[in-house]
This record gives sequence, C-alpha cells and structure tokens, in this order.
Amino acid sequence: MTHKKPYGVLIVHGFTSSLDCVNGLEPPLQALGLPTRMPVLRGHGASSPDALRGVTWHDWVADAEVALKDLLTEADKAIVFGHSMGGLVTLTLAADHPDVIDSIVVAAAAVQLTSPLAPGRSLHFLAPLAARLLKKVDMPPIYADPALAQYDTNYRWAPIEAALSLFDFIKATRRRLPEVRVPALIVQSRKDTTVAPESAEIIYEGISTPPDQKRIVWFEVTEHEMFRDCECDATIGAVVNYVKERAGLAG
Repeated sequence: MTHKKPYGVLIVHGFTSSLDCVNGLEPPLQALGLPTRMPVLRGHGASSPDALRGVTWHDWVADAEVALKDLLTEADKAIVFGHSMGGLVTLTLAADHPDVIDSIVVAAAAVQLTSPLAPGRSLHFLAPLAARLLKKVDMPPIYADPALAQYDTNYRWAPIEAALSLFDFIKATRRRLPEVRVPALIVQSRKDTTVAPESAEIIYEGISTPPDQKRIVWFEVTEHEMFRDCECDATIGAVVNYVKERAGLAG
C-alpha cells in the first residue's frame, strides 16, 4: 500500500473555461510534491459549447466530488482551489466536506457577476424573459493585456440554459456561505469586469471562517482570466504560497 501525502490540491476551472485558465498552477504545486487533480467539468473541453446543453450546476459539483474522492486516495486532506464558477464549486465542497478539506482558495469566485441580468442585480427579474428571446450568451475573451486574448481557448459563447443554471448556482452558493468554516484565501482583481470586485467582500463576510483564518488578496490590473493575464506570475505565486503555508512547506 502506497503511503498517502498529508495534502493534495484539487483545481477547479470556471464556466465555459478550458483547463488553460488554471493549468499554470499545476506545475509549481506538483514541484512541491503535492498530488493534484484538475478535472474537466461536464460540458467543457468539447469542440462546441453545445456540449453544455442539458448540463446543470449539480453536474459540475458532482464531477468535482469525483475528483476530490480520487485525490483523497493519495492525500489525507485536500486544499481546494476554484476560479470563477470553480469558486462556487469550491465553496460548495467546503460546506459539504469540511472533514476532508483543509482549506480553500477562491479566485474571482462568481458570487456576484457584473451582468445586469445576474442574481443580485437590478434586471435579474428579466432573466427568464431573456432566456426565451435569446438562444445563447456571447462570452468574448477579455484581457487587461489585449494581445493575450488571441491565445484564449475558452468557449466564445454559452447556451442560455447553461447560463441560467449558473445563475441558480450563484443563488444556491450565496445561501450556503455561512456553512463554510474552513480557512480561506480569497483572490480578486479590482479591474474584473466579469465578476464584480465586491464578490470578495461578500464571501469574506458571508463565510463562518474565523477572521484570523481568512483573508483577501487584491490585484489591481488583471482582468478576469487572472492566471493567464498580465499579472499571472503574481496571481499564481499568491496561490502557491498559500498552499505552501497550509501544507507546512513555507520557508
């Protein structure tokens, strides 16, 4: 029987994202000797966003849970990282599995979108009507350094029903924030035009983690794709340093 490591890291990508949005994190974490898992959530990684049709947020959580279970065959405890919608998955896992999750990192976690149709926004009541009129939501790549957008491998649009499921996921996650009690690092850019910067404060204030075990790290330039944009070395560094701290590898 192989000896388990004390910690492993689960890396969860965002809505319509490819693994490229988070895979810069994996090499430095593996270099620390930590086992990792980086699942492709259902409906993602296909040749067309049509793969998202019929997929709901429950599927994304279920896929992450399978990866978590697999990671725990190699590690006693998991540090879970999530970007954007992956942050919602991470918060949900932390509420559901506090016994096996040591801590979490949520980056640009999508608890409050900037879209006027999103939950918590003035026109959210029109979302069902918009869903009848629109078939898809355009999602062009947005980077602080526009030259980087050409390398973006995310879907360029999403079926409207997948976007509505994301809205349901946001509401479900916000209701459950008080159930999250594990140590947490919250990473957010003040220039994010997809996820509202106030999301960081909503999470900080909403989770039940003691104040000395939660903190926000702000970035001032990067756009939403913070692990591929102009500050990616610093954003990746912030996450890796926190994982080192949690895993007793700092110094």
